[in-house]
Amino acid sequence: METKQKKTFIAEFMDGANQGWSLGMRSMVTSLILANTFIFMLNASGILSIFEVIFAPIMAIFNLPGVAITALIAGFMSKPGGVGAAAALYAQGLMTAEQVTIVFPAIILMGAMLGQYVRTVVVSGADERKHGLLLGVCVLTALLSMFVMNGVLLVLGYL
Repeated sequence: METKQKKTFIAEFMDGANQGWSLGMRSMVTSLILANTFIFMLNASGILSIFEVIFAPIMAIFNLPGVAITALIAGFMSKPGGVGAAAALYAQGLMTAEQVTIVFPAIILMGAMLGQYVRTVVVSGADERKHGLLLGVCVLTALLSMFVMNGVLLVLGYL
């Protein structure tokens, strides 16, 4: 009978860390490539310019250009995708570092909302009349975070 040798705690930890790193990197890299492709396609097709015009008045409330809505939309689908979209907008000179800083907490707060909504609200059987309220609270929190970040940047002298 063959006995299996037990791994040390360090070996188990390192195996788990390697697996977690591989999984995280695959997920993030995929989302970042998708976000960059999404922004590039919107820009190449001219839709990004349309977004900029349509959402400029709304985004101006938060000291953001209209194109910042694309980072928020991408973030609604995936946190890394939203961050990647904001980074792509920054890399293309469409957003400043301060503007990315303003939009970042909103992406984190409502990031991956679409998937989370289905996994938690729909599957849990929450009252259907409250589904809009549950989504609205997350979006409202994200909007408030952009006001707070504006205040932080103003106090620190970046705006």
